[in-house]
Amino acid sequence: MIRTILSIASAVLLIAGSGALVGFSAERESNARYEGLEVDVVEIDGMFFVDAAGVRDQIYANDSIAGTFIADLSLHEVDRWVREIPAIDGVEIYPGLNRKLHVRVTQRKPLARVHTSKDEPDVYIDSNGAMLPLSRYYTARVPIIHAHSFDAAAEAFTLVKATTNNPLWSAFIDQIEVDESGALTVVPRIGAARIQFGDTEHLEEKLNKLLVFYTEHVERGNLNVYKRIDLTFADQVVAQRYY
Repeated sequence: MIRTILSIASAVLLIAGSGALVGFSAERESNARYEGLEVDVVEIDGMFFVDAAGVRDQIYANDSIAGTFIADLSLHEVDRWVREIPAIDGVEIYPGLNRKLHVRVTQRKPLARVHTSKDEPDVYIDSNGAMLPLSRYYTARVPIIHAHSFDAAAEAFTLVKATTNNPLWSAFIDQIEVDESGALTVVPRIGAARIQFGDTEHLEEKLNKLLVFYTEHVERGNLNVYKRIDLTFADQVVAQRYY
């Protein structure tokens, strides 16, 4: 009987002691403060539209982080501050065991630059087809689309997106001109010819025809004698020489 009473008493003391430790730990955590901020920017294809210093500055403009109570800082608010940077794509935020706030961001990827007129600033089109402002710190080496409006560049963007992961075509296409009817003319990085592409229907077939044409004429060494290459006719390439 006495042994049973002692066992019960020991269990009660253990539970009480555990409760006290938990209470102490909870109180300690409620008073915990961040000691600093760590930012990681994921590099994307050698592009640097966002850097760690810029992300830190954006956060520091709203909160110093170091010295801020962990319980008082809203991670949703930090996410909102970071996403005010136009080139930000994804944001991951978590408090570390070292009492530092960790922020990991990914960047939006521009695939083309759109020029509409000398009176309007150029913009990029990102991989999702959305508008992305130019950066003061970095210029992406991407094809330039000449169109009368951002929306009018959509057909040209279809061509860029279809070829951007192909090393040959992504290196080949320098500029794309979109006329009032929406037809595309490609200005390549090699040769003097302008390539009338029309629309992006039968895209693979047009690219295959163009590859055969260029392969044959590069081997002959007479590529620069052509001023226009037309891919809009079925099953053939029409080329116009300089005279």
